[in-house]
Amino acid sequence: MLSKSKHDAPRGQVKRVESGAEDPAPSTDGLARRREQVETYLELTRIQQHIDRRSRGLFAAHGLDDVTPAQANVLLVLMQERRPLTARRLAELLALSEVTVGRFVATLERRGWIARRPDPRDRRARLLHPTDKTRAAMPTFISIANALLDESFAGLDPDEWDSSSISLF
Repeated sequence: MLSKSKHDAPRGQVKRVESGAEDPAPSTDGLARRREQVETYLELTRIQQHIDRRSRGLFAAHGLDDVTPAQANVLLVLMQERRPLTARRLAELLALSEVTVGRFVATLERRGWIARRPDPRDRRARLLHPTDKTRAAMPTFISIANALLDESFAGLDPDEWDSSSISLF
């Protein structure tokens, strides 16, 4: 049996529990806490799915239906950095795998959102550049992102959502 808990193993590692070992019966408090954790996890998943659906709807309403919310994040980060990036650096900034970012980049390039050009300092590397299409759509992406943030945080007291007080990982 595998157990993953920040108290059981170092971050990112899974502690192996021998299958023949007897686990003590969980306490009532432990079960209640686990239920709360599961409910919180499920609620976070529902929130993410809602944001994704809402993003897709807003993109379509603005004629941006050839880009997904995840791909839009790639474009937003690329524009925010204000300089060409390698796919590796983009993956680091987005906390995604290089394979995932590579797929996004291939699709975005095919659809005219980004261009890949040789890195003058490293002939093996390719730098990602936003295209005119991306620059023209950026105000719309920002407007959509702002609308989603306003919707997501509506009704919450700003003192309660201070990012320093939210730490899941």
